[in-house]
Amino acid sequence: MSILYLLASLPAIQLNSAPPLSVAEFLECCRDWLSAQDYSVVEGLTEGHTCDHPFARAWRDKETILRNAVVHFRARSAGIDPSLHTRYAHGCDRKIVSDVEDALQESSPLDKELKLDQLRWESVEELQGTDPLSVKAIFAYAVKLAIVTRWSERTPEKGHESFDNLTEVEINL
Repeated sequence: MSILYLLASLPAIQLNSAPPLSVAEFLECCRDWLSAQDYSVVEGLTEGHTCDHPFARAWRDKETILRNAVVHFRARSAGIDPSLHTRYAHGCDRKIVSDVEDALQESSPLDKELKLDQLRWESVEELQGTDPLSVKAIFAYAVKLAIVTRWSERTPEKGHESFDNLTEVEINL
């Protein structure tokens, strides 16, 4: 099946912008133009399901390397052993580890999270490769859409609601 139409019809996506379409709309577009196997990869990447495809495995490894670097940084700051909180990843990526160290130097938690997502964005673009007309471009788009969707759901109202839920304590006198 040709994916050229799908690639040409997808709106541009940027990290610091609202999602150009919903995950459901994206999946609906993909259903018509991708093979069943490729569609399941896209579905897994957007919804966080485990998938045994080389691109999905490579993405999971990049994400695991990033998360392990965060664990090591925070464990070092807290003076605890990180080994209980790390997960196995195939290979290593010194650039991700170094960039995570830089990101976690930010003073604002929001800025830290944004820098970590910028690292994710760069990592998935690296996995996509140089061919803009391959199915890997669709897979990378799926990850990017998941990232921008998560950011669009972070509103002050939802933050206040979460804070209120976390701090709501019943006091019995």
